Amino acid sequence: MDTNENCWSVFISKVKENLHVVFTASPVGDNFRVRSQRFLATVNSTVIDWFQPWPEASLHSVAQRFLKDVDLGSAEVRAGVIEFMPHSFALVNKASKRFLETERRYNYTTPKTFLELIKLYKNVLSKKRNATTHNIERLETGLTKLHKTQKDVDVLVEAAQRMAIEVQEKVIGADAFAEKVGLEKAKVNAENEAALIEKAKCEQISLEVTEKQTSCERDLAAAEPLVQQVR
Repeated sequence: MDTNENCWSVFISKVKENLHVVFTASPVGDNFRVRSQRFLATVNSTVIDWFQPWPEASLHSVAQRFLKDVDLGSAEVRAGVIEFMPHSFALVNKASKRFLETERRYNYTTPKTFLELIKLYKNVLSKKRNATTHNIERLETGLTKLHKTQKDVDVLVEAAQRMAIEVQEKVIGADAFAEKVGLEKAKVNAENEAALIEKAKCEQISLEVTEKQTSCERDLAAAEPLVQQVR
């Protein structure tokens, strides 16, 4: 019968038959080992698919896929960057083997590690480009200011040259005027000396006139009684 219980039972049976749960775990560290010991179903009731190292062709394909949208300039640069990704990852694997032989410790390089390498490269490239763009803008702004300052200085230099010419002309005119004033001053000094001589003569004449006037007044005063007697 089409009841809720029967529908639920059919649903559960279909889930048990068809539902598959897939989860991934990194072997790095002790988390996977500890959790496997605590939850035995992760080992007893699962089919473990151990990922083998990616071949270089796969790494090359993944690098090409994730760097497709990144502007790397020319095709030669893009090819070089894509080729370097698998090469660097292979070098790390070789170094990890030597590390295991010498230190007896594992250094895992998983597919996630390779993806993190690509992500790190993209982040560093973006930061460097932003820094370069900022420096270019700052230098362009400084260069624009320098050009403006140079133009302002050229205008000031041109104005200063014009002023220097005007000043030179005024200096020449002032020298000529000073020379003329000097000649006039010499002439005035000569006339002043002549006037001083004439002044001295006038003073001498005035003194003599004063003396004669005094003598005349004295003689007139002495003669007035005689004139009165004659009358």
